Amino acid sequence: MNGLELKISQDLFGHANVSVVEQIYYDESETERYLSNFLALKENGYIIADSFNDHTWIMPCPIKANDFRLVFDLELFGELNLAVKAFITLRRSTGVSPHKCYDELQLLKKTIRVSNGFKKPDRLKQTMLSMSEPRAYSLSNVLKNFISFFPFDQGEQILSICNTASFAKYDSRDLPHFNDVLIFNDILNDFFQTKPIELTLKFMPIMIWWLITNIIPQRPTEFLLMNINCLEPRPDGTIWLKVPRIKNDNDTPEKEIRYDLIQIDRKTYQIISSYKLKLVELGIEDEYLFPRDFYQMFRNRPKRQAFNRMTLYNFDLLLQEFYIEVIEGIYLEKSLEKIKPGDTRHFAIINMFLQGFNMLSIARMAGHDVIATQENYYSHAEHFSQSYVYILAQRMLEEKISNEIPEGFIGWRSDAYNRGKIYNDQDTLKRLKVDYGFCKEKSEIFPNSCVEDCRMCNNYIFKPDIDKYEQGIKWLQDFSAFLNQRMNEILLIMREQCGSSLLSKHPGSEELLKTNSKNLVKYMNQKAMVDSRLMEEDRYD
Repeated sequence: MNGLELKISQDLFGHANVSVVEQIYYDESETERYLSNFLALKENGYIIADSFNDHTWIMPCPIKANDFRLVFDLELFGELNLAVKAFITLRRSTGVSPHKCYDELQLLKKTIRVSNGFKKPDRLKQTMLSMSEPRAYSLSNVLKNFISFFPFDQGEQILSICNTASFAKYDSRDLPHFNDVLIFNDILNDFFQTKPIELTLKFMPIMIWWLITNIIPQRPTEFLLMNINCLEPRPDGTIWLKVPRIKNDNDTPEKEIRYDLIQIDRKTYQIISSYKLKLVELGIEDEYLFPRDFYQMFRNRPKRQAFNRMTLYNFDLLLQEFYIEVIEGIYLEKSLEKIKPGDTRHFAIINMFLQGFNMLSIARMAGHDVIATQENYYSHAEHFSQSYVYILAQRMLEEKISNEIPEGFIGWRSDAYNRGKIYNDQDTLKRLKVDYGFCKEKSEIFPNSCVEDCRMCNNYIFKPDIDKYEQGIKWLQDFSAFLNQRMNEILLIMREQCGSSLLSKHPGSEELLKTNSKNLVKYMNQKAMVDSRLMEEDRYD
């Protein structure tokens, strides 16, 4: 049986480092080794405790702005308690996050208690069966690692039980319905543009989050790490935003935060600048854009926080309050599917895909170390494109045209709505007769300005003769189905191209993606126009 792997960085000839992989097994006689690891973690601030023998350790996590409290209360099982401490120490040394160390400790404690110190393995099987598939799979992995580090008599029996755990299949994340997303967007823009600062100030972090992370695929934890000096205007008139990125490095406990510079528009610059000015007026000075003191201003009973910035828990609570106080309280929208802080990152990735960004660009922008990671996001692209068409068709029909959607959000400018307004002029006597209706174009220009099909033309009025009405409806439905097929074909091509490293490296790959993206948007707008006519006739399926 292999031991637990520990990667150790060693100096090579005084000017380079190599990582040496060592297999570690628990040995009670080598307590000095575990104590040495513990002291190294303690000295560097990765563990807060007086000694290795303490009942409780604190593992600070600056990334999540949270302190994780690890309680080692397995005294009844003697050596196992020490082995678990040694195991967690080694896990943290190799770069496992405080959150994961905490979670692994909880799983180990539960298993040790249920199985009476691993002496009754059959009880473990029942425990795993009672868990969800992903949780049981996590438990099996933790136990495999622990057994490789701490072999014992029942180890092989427990390993065989662990091997029965199914591989956890993580389905694509469920995102809110696109219509609910657009309603949220409309409310947010109206709220910040029309309501007094006394109402909006509390929720300024929500506005900035929505504005930035719908275009830049940031994780919520990265967004909350933004520095107060994140704006960088340049002499050439461009404005750049300094965006934190958390570098995944599993060899050491250190998590490196690097910064990317991304160009932003003047609107975003003005909103962030006005918010920063408000912080100055309030006398709040901090290195972070979203300081703890600002968040605490709006709490009835502020709680002590170890970190001087908003935590993910704080932000999630603020977003819930925005739904309760603003969306439900002011705008009376009580049935919207709620957006989570991490959803906008998904919107941004889908947005980039539908705009024709290649997979390397998406992976870099999203901070993915493995290019295939964003493959899961593409499954949402078809749903979003279909939802976009349906909602656009509805808005065309209702003539509720909105210019409030931020540029770049889900990929299309709102002027598409204006291009597709339904014409309701009943005076068709002066109009040119065409298939199943009339044309608004001037007779001296017609047909030189015609597009290839009347059904996709802004100038077309659907008004067939009574005896040809059903034929006309079928004519529209057939074209809608054709456009839907073309949309799906293009989405499939884009997905395959983005998912293939060979195709993505082809010299013409990026240009092909851009062309496909333009065609996709063209077909979507055309389908929305056709479907709005079917809705008007109440014949849309």
